[in-house]
Amino acid sequence: MKDKRLIFFVCWTCLVIPVLLPGQKGTSLEGDMDMLRKLHSTQSEGKKGLDLLQARDWEGAAGHFNKCLRILPLHPNACFGMATIANQMGDVAQSLSWIERAETGCLALQQVWENQRPNWLSMSKDDEKRMRELAAQHIGGSTSSLACVSVDRAYESKKTGRTTTSVIQGGASPFEIPAEFHSLHGNLLFKLRRLDEAEAQYLEALAREPAHERCLNNLINLYFVTRRLDKACDWLEKASQLKAKINPLLEQAIRAAE
Repeated sequence: MKDKRLIFFVCWTCLVIPVLLPGQKGTSLEGDMDMLRKLHSTQSEGKKGLDLLQARDWEGAAGHFNKCLRILPLHPNACFGMATIANQMGDVAQSLSWIERAETGCLALQQVWENQRPNWLSMSKDDEKRMRELAAQHIGGSTSSLACVSVDRAYESKKTGRTTTSVIQGGASPFEIPAEFHSLHGNLLFKLRRLDEAEAQYLEALAREPAHERCLNNLINLYFVTRRLDKACDWLEKASQLKAKINPLLEQAIRAAE
């Protein structure tokens, strides 16, 4: 009960902080750069929070995520972490609010990244370093090779003086919404019996990470409980091709229902 009250208090204090929405009018390029600087400054706290989340230390993780959110209210990893904690506490509605904020944060950062790309060659050395470091880290902590290549090309062009259109136009944003965000979002919608929306989230997750085992299991289970056995069997076959582990009881139930 004490842990639940703590998480509720942390969630409430973060929710009252004003947020920057993507596409908000009047956002300057300097404001965009400030958002990236804030994200960069919270990397250490965010990582500590994610490590504690993995260790199931909800109170400790919430403390680090709250520090991130005070600096950047739409910090994607911190919002995702708070969504995970709220879900563990059994507060599905609060968890859904946080995961939606996490995805909004990704979209806002995608737009900021796109706004800044044409200015890479005129950045200060400190901002250029921050951009390169952010490009090397996907939301969630995995590497984004496409983004790294893009920024490396910009860096080389700046050194040599040779600018190409591929530097300005090429490369992927490192802030795409991760599969794990879509997976949790789908689980929450499943719990709320919003099954069509849950299906869409699972499919988004698998488009980014085809062998995401929990998501595969949940999508197949969704098709089973809605009696779409043809789709359940199709995804069982895909999971087998990807060598993903599927709950044997779920697979047996689907085969028996055929």
